[in-house]
Amino acid sequence: MTGHRPRAEARRTLGAIALAVGLLGAMAGSAAGQEPVMEIDWAKVAPASGHVVDDAAEVTAGAAGGTFTLVSVQAPSLGTVGYVVRGQVRHHDVAGMAYLEMWSVFADGSRYFSRTLAQTGPQAALTGTSDWRAFELPFYLNGSASPARLEINVVMPGPGTVDVGRLTLVRLDGFTGGLRPDQIVGILGAVVGSTIGILGGLIGWLVARRRARTFVIGAMTVISALGVVLIGGGIVAAIAGQPWGVVALLVIPGAVMATVFRASLPAARRAYAEAELRRMRAMDTP
Repeated sequence: MTGHRPRAEARRTLGAIALAVGLLGAMAGSAAGQEPVMEIDWAKVAPASGHVVDDAAEVTAGAAGGTFTLVSVQAPSLGTVGYVVRGQVRHHDVAGMAYLEMWSVFADGSRYFSRTLAQTGPQAALTGTSDWRAFELPFYLNGSASPARLEINVVMPGPGTVDVGRLTLVRLDGFTGGLRPDQIVGILGAVVGSTIGILGGLIGWLVARRRARTFVIGAMTVISALGVVLIGGGIVAAIAGQPWGVVALLVIPGAVMATVFRASLPAARRAYAEAELRRMRAMDTP
């Protein structure tokens, strides 16, 4: 019966790991609990500037550049947390640093802007030439009232062509609890890091006591392989223009899992082999 104890212990530990992964997935799903409230389809709504090409609003600027309004709409009820306009953008031969901007105009006449001026990710600026990629224009209300009107513009300092696909206005509420995306990524990163640390401590404790060999060797192999998968996912996320926080959430734990657990695997195998050898020698001793 003692031969079955490591397997039972391994199953219990793997169940705990699966639960942790499930909780992480639930948190990610909760963070994504966002409600689309409006779509702007250029096949149905003519842009205020430029013209429609292949269902996209295309704006071309001359040497002087300019600000080109695509649409100005009355805002629906957007709650008190925040909202984001999402879509796809591509650009060709854009001189300087162009950007998309959203003006949030409130009932008292105050105006606030959101602009794609980041270096990378969905809020990256428009420079040179790029194929279709995702963009986001978020605004956080932090408990204040919804705006009365939203205005979406393309701003170019010089010549170039920008195409903007269908726009989706998303209300940020539900399970987000008012957390900003960077806060959500930070929480997930802390949970992932803590989970890896606890799992590493458990494996170290088992190796030190030469227990559950099958589980330990199998878990270390699977974790190192999963680390490689996470690194690959991080590379794909970076290519897709995801925010650096999302990329880091995949790459950093993946690098730790792929290197630390993989590097420790030979030592763990040796420790169990030496323990087995000592056990056999003890059995042979009269």
